[in-house]
Amino acid sequence: MPSFYSFLKVFFRLALKCYFKKIEIVGIEKVPTDSPLLITPNHQNAFLDAFLVGAFSPVPLHFLTRSDVFTWWSKPIMKLLNMMPVYRIRDGYSRLSENEVIFETCKELFSKNKSILMFAEGNHGEHHYLRPLTKGAARLAIQSQQVIESELKVVPIGLNYFDHQASNSKVIVVFGTPIPISEFVDIYQQSSGLGLNALRDEITSGMKSTLIIPEQTDNYEALRKTILQKENEDLTFEELRNIKASDSVVAEARSGNWMAKILNPLPFLVIWKVISSVKDVVFHSSLKFAIGLILFPLWWLLCFFILLWFFGIIPATIVVLLMIFSLPFSYRWLK
Repeated sequence: MPSFYSFLKVFFRLALKCYFKKIEIVGIEKVPTDSPLLITPNHQNAFLDAFLVGAFSPVPLHFLTRSDVFTWWSKPIMKLLNMMPVYRIRDGYSRLSENEVIFETCKELFSKNKSILMFAEGNHGEHHYLRPLTKGAARLAIQSQQVIESELKVVPIGLNYFDHQASNSKVIVVFGTPIPISEFVDIYQQSSGLGLNALRDEITSGMKSTLIIPEQTDNYEALRKTILQKENEDLTFEELRNIKASDSVVAEARSGNWMAKILNPLPFLVIWKVISSVKDVVFHSSLKFAIGLILFPLWWLLCFFILLWFFGIIPATIVVLLMIFSLPFSYRWLK
């Protein structure tokens, strides 16, 4: 594992543990570390999903992500983060052919026992249940298995957020049972459509097994409010899956910490201004995390040097430490 990637992994793992109240990892022992893997998480929280899986994955990952985030200034950063663009119809039909180049790169990575993350739903959504999968992950897996020697496996992952937008909540990352791809190659060779559908159905089943609320049902809202309450955060993944919906439940509101906001007014104000201008709520938590990751340290440094200049090192150190340690107890950065 490259040293810079190792540093980023540790950095993001610590940052995420500060952002969330609790991160629970389930089934990580199932993930093989000696074969190429296609990682397929559900996609509910923009780029925060990739950060979570990448930070806690037992193997280094390369990421397939939407092409519109690759700009002239972001490309160097994306490369450092092992990210590769995927082009969609909305990016223009003429660009879809560029996916073939990316898929060839993926096959080369698999041949070297590398692992790749791909969001099999194709886009993000704010609901907790699994949305229909595209054939992209199945196509990449089968076509790659045809040209590499090692056994490729798909690892379904479930990201279970108690609250998509609040940092004071818990998230459970569930690693599912790996799916060997070789058995689907024969079906694909007889009929590409049947092979793709068979693997897509298998990945769908595997991903649903990693989610607290696997499917959209008529009582989805009641089930969500019943299960994903603050008082249930100490329950295990299996215990949460066994809870039945109740029509009488009222979700408990998560309280904020005014001390953190008083001691860090500028970062909170900037974050609030930014997210209030973004209509897609799926991006809110990711933006809060990313902006806070940069803005809070800069704010602390600025305050430290101003206080150092006027009052000396001891008062400056005490006040800045109060600013820093107020955040973990705030349990949220804005809602």
